[in-house]
Amino acid sequence: MYDVVESNIEELYPDIKDTIKNASFIAFDAEFSGIQSDEQMKYSLFDSLDDRYKILRKNIKSYVIVQCGIVAFKHVPDKNIYKAKSYNFYLLPRSVPFKNRQFLWQVSALEFLSTHNFDFNKFVNEGITYLDEIDEDLMTKHVKEGNLQRNLEYLSYEEEDDFKDCKNKVSEWISTYPNEISMVLKAASPILQYMMHKELRSSFKNIWTVYGHKSITVIRVSDDMRLVLENEQTDNLEEKLLNCCIGFSKVFKLLTSTRKPIIGHNVLLDLMFMHQQFYKPLPCSYREFKSTIHSLFPQIYDTKFLASQVKQVLDKEVNWKISSLSAIHQYFTSKQRKYSAFNSPQIMTENKSSDENAYHTAGWDAYYAGYIFVKMAHILCIKQYGEGLEYRAVTHSELMSSVKCFVNSINITRGNEVYSKLDGDDPLSTRPEWLHVKLNSPCINIKEVAKVFSSFGPIDVMPFARKRVLVAVGNHRRGGVVLSGGMLAWMIQRVFKKSVISN
Repeated sequence: MYDVVESNIEELYPDIKDTIKNASFIAFDAEFSGIQSDEQMKYSLFDSLDDRYKILRKNIKSYVIVQCGIVAFKHVPDKNIYKAKSYNFYLLPRSVPFKNRQFLWQVSALEFLSTHNFDFNKFVNEGITYLDEIDEDLMTKHVKEGNLQRNLEYLSYEEEDDFKDCKNKVSEWISTYPNEISMVLKAASPILQYMMHKELRSSFKNIWTVYGHKSITVIRVSDDMRLVLENEQTDNLEEKLLNCCIGFSKVFKLLTSTRKPIIGHNVLLDLMFMHQQFYKPLPCSYREFKSTIHSLFPQIYDTKFLASQVKQVLDKEVNWKISSLSAIHQYFTSKQRKYSAFNSPQIMTENKSSDENAYHTAGWDAYYAGYIFVKMAHILCIKQYGEGLEYRAVTHSELMSSVKCFVNSINITRGNEVYSKLDGDDPLSTRPEWLHVKLNSPCINIKEVAKVFSSFGPIDVMPFARKRVLVAVGNHRRGGVVLSGGMLAWMIQRVFKKSVISN
């Protein structure tokens, strides 16, 4: 597992680029600074997909991805193996000249990340910045028009002092230490580095400047060497500044341009955050969001939705009670697992780490999502093509073909619809119809109703009018009993004997 930060992203980027381009599929996960800005926000079985999108869009607007995991899985031809190469990115929206960037921390998110050993020092000191397409265009315009040269308003007070002092330090170094070849000046931000490069190169003819990590190195050169360096210009300062500010967005563009299948677990929030953080602000329209995400990532597989389908296919052969990422991963890695198809592909990690099983670290969660995707797809492959397939290694094409009908089906937690279909019409709801309840009593104990119907899964009660409510439950069955409107009415009458109920 590579921790990718500001100081090593340029060094690692060629490897990241090659790895993603050669991958069979990419697994993705993210950790956020928060997801809930409204304390009253609650997922409801009454939510339509449009409702749910609008609720989430409003609530995540002020939060950001703070850690992003990208794992490239590559099938080894003629072998029953997938090789996984993992990258764990720390992300921080650093200041840019034209925008006062802000984001919120939800205290519970801080506590959650701390519990799972999130490195806050690495996040603050070495987090990689990024720009969405709108801010990138604006930044490019500022740089090309030369608006940043000697414009001290874009610097902090401390940076302004460093900038004003850099000429004096270099002048003193040139005269005082004639035998020294180089000196280093601290420059914390890309903007300060850019301005110092420009200022020093224009002020001194017998030196040259070179980029360092949060610093620049001043080198003593001859007149001839200076002329050569100016003509070569291998370190275009404007291009370097833009590249530093774009940061992780370059990796995002790489993901969208390669059009590889994307794997994630319960990915709706991940997709919404990626859209607003690296592409453009989220659109008001749910349909427009679907269309845009599908154009960016044509093939997305949600392992939470896939797990629900595998469980239906295998019925009693799988025993995960909850479909969390950790529960399903532990099922497939546990010696006590009750079902796993024989000859399932092996997963080999190319860059191992000492912190394996670090759930809720984005890099590891991305790996786990890819891992269970392979395992579940293989099970479906055996079911689809016959158990004789167990006696040879499945091809990658066979594996992907077995899950093709689930592509772009995104899990919806506790909603009126079970999933969203990114590349077409959304499915009709498979939830039981809502029950309209009319009461003689002016009040109703919602908690008592919820308790009675808890065996049918989630339940929501919504006030509808005076002495009337709507009741929604998560599924039709309780054990071997099929829920009907009449049964629901009878059960409510048992609790509220004085109530009159109509369907």
